[in-house]
Amino acid sequence: MRNKLAPALFGLALFFGFIPGAKAQMVQIAICMEGGCSCHVPGTTLSDVEIILGTPNPPDAAGMTLVVYENEYSWRSQTPAQIDASFGGPGSCPIQLEAPLIPEDGTWRITAGTTDTSACPLFSLTGQAVPGQVSGETRQIRWGGWFSPSKLMSEAIGNVNWTSTGGHSWRGVLADERQSNGSGTTGASVVWHLTLVSPTEITGSSVFEYDISSGLADAAAQSILQNMQCRTATPFTAEKVG
Repeated sequence: MRNKLAPALFGLALFFGFIPGAKAQMVQIAICMEGGCSCHVPGTTLSDVEIILGTPNPPDAAGMTLVVYENEYSWRSQTPAQIDASFGGPGSCPIQLEAPLIPEDGTWRITAGTTDTSACPLFSLTGQAVPGQVSGETRQIRWGGWFSPSKLMSEAIGNVNWTSTGGHSWRGVLADERQSNGSGTTGASVVWHLTLVSPTEITGSSVFEYDISSGLADAAAQSILQNMQCRTATPFTAEKVG
């Protein structure tokens, strides 16, 4: 069964909740996107869900999970971990006994902090720009009733592989060109981390890493390679400003 409904309506119902009866059966929900899910028991009853969706629940809904995905709602008999894995997550979706955080639609401003290059001698010496930097800017965002990191990082849509890391946190791989063999590692990666901390604030970081190593190199070569290792981290914050 799939039903389309304005996500804001469902989100408000979950956020503010209904007052359940003493023996009312609570619904278990999984809010999903490509990359994983966030799982909750927000205090909304099964009978409330019928009112919200405007259609009867399946007969065995008490043992199922209501999945929210791209404005659609469906019931699944899989475990939360199986549902998370089916959307490309790590196969882990701890149940949170609260309504999911829902970011507010409106004007959001991204502010980038100072990049830490202390673990990157080459960048410190040359002043070269760090790959994968997040630029500060202001944009209008309509979230659609749940937190999707691709909405915030819209300039990289289609170029980032997002994976849920639990709760309201996501890991996005912008680039990963590292290769390993029996004797060493070489290549670079850019990874973004995002966490929704409140309906009006998101924190994050952009981490760039460059590895080059060889188990066959002599001591002098190892010393040179060590100075070519690089890891930088740039913190950033997104806040709703209007």
